Amino acid sequence: MNIKRFIKKLGTTFALAVGVYKGADACAPAPALTPVFNNNAALTDSAIPNQYRLNQLAEPTAEEAKTLWRIRVGAWEIGAGGYHTFLEFSPYADNDPARVKNKDIYQIHGIACDELRRTWAEMNPTKKVSYDQYMHGDYVLKAMGVNQDHDRKFFADTATAYVDIYYGTKEEVLKMYLDGMNMVDKISRDNKPYVLFDHNSNSTERSVREGLGLPDAELFVPYLPMKPGGRVWAPGLEKSLIPTGWDRADIREKSDYKNFNVSQLEQRARALSGEDKMFATFRPLPPAKTP
Repeated sequence: MNIKRFIKKLGTTFALAVGVYKGADACAPAPALTPVFNNNAALTDSAIPNQYRLNQLAEPTAEEAKTLWRIRVGAWEIGAGGYHTFLEFSPYADNDPARVKNKDIYQIHGIACDELRRTWAEMNPTKKVSYDQYMHGDYVLKAMGVNQDHDRKFFADTATAYVDIYYGTKEEVLKMYLDGMNMVDKISRDNKPYVLFDHNSNSTERSVREGLGLPDAELFVPYLPMKPGGRVWAPGLEKSLIPTGWDRADIREKSDYKNFNVSQLEQRARALSGEDKMFATFRPLPPAKTP
């Protein structure tokens, strides 16, 4: 008997068994979420995303909702049944038509960038160049903050689902956005290889959320067999990019924005947002890769 082959087969069988068990176990209960109905949403098209809140979050009163802010996980479909997740920091009452153009929505995204060409990665599955560049290792994982209006046109995609995971004041939520932007800067400067089913946009969202001490949104799952039971597949969600020694409380305490008023927080948040901040973090190319 070939002992090495036997051990390898045994290991593979065990891994598959554990994977099937975990998948079946995880997909059994439905996500612990409460639907949120925004009947007057000021949308630019007819697509109304499914909206939920964690069960532990109390529904705000009509008066509270006027000034309440929230952090939520959003997602849009990226093909083959998978979804891209991101963090959104915004007013709870963002369905108020009077606030549509205030540019008071802030988002954090993980992005695939082309290190060789210093731009966005070509992720179009219908183009051969996408596969060539990806397999050649041209793509790196970066993260960015986005400030946009309620049209949500920055990525030309309409979110398909949202889960509220935190409610607080505008000051609290904006400070948490700035806390998260510290990790965004770290991820972008690391320039780790972008791997579609590994370290990707979803691992970025998960890492920033965990780094802020925020709970799991429960709707989104990392493995395809976990989709039954009303969940949404977000591959790579199980991967963590939290920097060694990360301490959000320490970062906040050492920051200059810990005592900012709301106006100052808004100014700082908008100044840190944008793709130009992300593109500026490309590392120098080695001579062999210079085009």
